[in-house]
Amino acid sequence: MCGRFSLTEALNDLQEHYQFTMREDFQYTENNNIAPSQSVMAVVEVDHVRYPVQFRWGLIPPFAKDEKIGFKTFNARSETVDEKPSFKKAFHKKRCLIPASSFYEWKKISSKEKQPYSIKPASASLITFAGLWETWRNGDQLVRSCTILTTTPNDKMASIHDRMPVILDSSSYEKWLSEETPLDEVKSLLVPFPSSRMKLEEISSDFFKKST
Repeated sequence: MCGRFSLTEALNDLQEHYQFTMREDFQYTENNNIAPSQSVMAVVEVDHVRYPVQFRWGLIPPFAKDEKIGFKTFNARSETVDEKPSFKKAFHKKRCLIPASSFYEWKKISSKEKQPYSIKPASASLITFAGLWETWRNGDQLVRSCTILTTTPNDKMASIHDRMPVILDSSSYEKWLSEETPLDEVKSLLVPFPSSRMKLEEISSDFFKKST
C-alpha cells in the first residue's frame, strides 16, 4: 500500500532526471505530505516525448458514475491490474511515472498505536512509482486521475506492511512508458524494490499534524 508520500525536489532537477519537455501551463508545488484526492505530479510520454502533468490521486475509470471511487483506487495491485475493469485499459495504454522524495507507512505496534516510517532511497534523492492514469468526464467536468501500483514487500518493508509501491529504476522508464512495450515485459517490472537500496526512518506522528 502507498497512501502518503512527499515530493520536495526542485523542478529543474526533476526535468533533468526525467528528461521531459516543459509545458507552459504546468504548475508545480513541493509537498511533503501528499494524500489521496490531492494533486500529484506525473510524467507521461506522447509520441516519444515526455511531459510533466498534474493528476488527481485516486484513479477514476471512464465508466465511473461518481468521482468518489477515487478514494478506493489510489493504489492498484500489480497481480491483478491487467484484469480489473478499473485499471485494465490504463495498464495497456496509459502508464506514467510518479516522482517522490519519500513515502510513508505505519507499523502496527498495538491495537491503539502505530509507528510511522519515512522510506527513502539509500543513495539517491528520488523514488519513481509505477503509475496509471485515466480521464473521466461528467458533463462539462473533466478529471485526469492516477493510481500507484503496489506489489509484495521486500524484506525491510515486510516488517512494516504486507504491500509496497512498485518502484522503477531509471533504466526502466522508457519500457514502462512506451505503448510499444510487450505486456509481458511491462509485467516483469512489477517486482519489489531491493531492500539494500532503501532506508527506513522512524518519524513522529506530530509530523503529519504539522503538514496538514
